[in-house]
This record gives sequence, structure tokens and C-alpha cells, in this order.
Amino acid sequence: MISNKIRKQASNNTDIEVSTTDPTSSYEATSKLDVMKERLRQAQLSFNVALVMSAMCGLFSLFGIALSVSGNFPDGSITAIEGLLSSVPWLRLAKDANDRLDRLNAEEK
Repeated sequence: MISNKIRKQASNNTDIEVSTTDPTSSYEATSKLDVMKERLRQAQLSFNVALVMSAMCGLFSLFGIALSVSGNFPDGSITAIEGLLSSVPWLRLAKDANDRLDRLNAEEK
């Protein structure tokens, strides 16, 4: 038998108080938790993609420097510059992911 008292639902280190007398509050709390989980997941994925792509751009830059040192200066310098310039959008994506995590943390408080 369901009582009209407040009960706690535990989910992923977060306790949420849900009133069993109001069915919409349970739905709203679950919905808000799902949205926060999805935002966190997307921010983590964005950061991971940005990290991998920045590392790849860094490898291209190192390859361009190696080409320049080995005597193929024009091709090596172009490759190094392209590697450095192509890492800028990925660094911006990592910054945006970090900002989203900060906003999510501020919303929780």
C-alpha cells in the first residue's frame, strides 16, 4: 500500500525527494534528472572527441615539423601550420564542454 508520505528515490549518488501524492512532481523530478544526465553525457563525449582530435592535429603538426627538418621545407611547413590551425575548433569544443559542465554544476546547487 502506498502512503502519502515523502519517500526518497536513489539514483546515481543523488537523492531526490518525491511526493507520492502528486504524480506530476515525480514525473518532473525524473524528467529533470534525465535531462541533467543527458547533458553530462553529451559534455563528456564532446570533451573526449575534442581531446582525441586535438591530439591528432598535434601529430600532424609534428609530422610537418619532421618533414621540414628532413629537407622538405615547403610541404612540412604547410602541414605543420594546417595541423596547428585545425586544432583550434577542437579546443573551442573542449572549452564549450567545460562551460556546459560548469553550468550543470551551478544548476544543481
